[in-house]
Amino acid sequence: MKKATVERILDAAEFEFGAHGFVETSLRTITSKAGVNLAAVNYHFGSKKGLIQAVADRFFEPLTMGIQKRLLGMDVQQQSNHQVLTGIYTDLMLEALNIAQRNPSRLALFARLINSAYTQSQGHLRKHLTYQYAPLFMLLMKTLRTHMPEMSHEQFFWRFHHLMGMMVFTLSNSESLGAICAAEYATQRELPEILQQLIPILVAAAEAPVVAIEKLA
Repeated sequence: MKKATVERILDAAEFEFGAHGFVETSLRTITSKAGVNLAAVNYHFGSKKGLIQAVADRFFEPLTMGIQKRLLGMDVQQQSNHQVLTGIYTDLMLEALNIAQRNPSRLALFARLINSAYTQSQGHLRKHLTYQYAPLFMLLMKTLRTHMPEMSHEQFFWRFHHLMGMMVFTLSNSESLGAICAAEYATQRELPEILQQLIPILVAAAEAPVVAIEKLA
């Protein structure tokens, strides 16, 4: 059976955005690959921004459902802060593996979506994700803050985004890092091994002592 128009457009957009980026990819390129006309994109998604948001939802809908289920299932009352944080970051990495099951290259696009949400040209994406997945973000933030060292709202803001930066870099470059490791150390590391190494680093960073925000001198 021929794929539905929406799925063909999303498949083409996901491939092209992953290969060339959001700014560099034109709607004409996507419609050509999907075998549809521009009117079909406008009808189903409204605009290129709407299409980018729909591609993001493809990742975030199953991701947020998985993370929310894991968070709600955690027995945080019976665990230490270290155990809770380890559980959270383990769950995040397991969800990342789920994304990569279909195609490992999808992880790079997922990381690019997160990164692009903070760029001026794709600011609409951050607003969309914040609104669409607010309950999950609030639950995650609350759980992290409860089990991390006590800190101000601003300090938590920076700590959270430094942690996110480590995750985004590793997810977006996992294939390249694996190839470099194989070439320089003659060791083949699969994605589960790469992500497993990241978990204790994230936990240690989350647990790091809080320091005053000062200028580097």
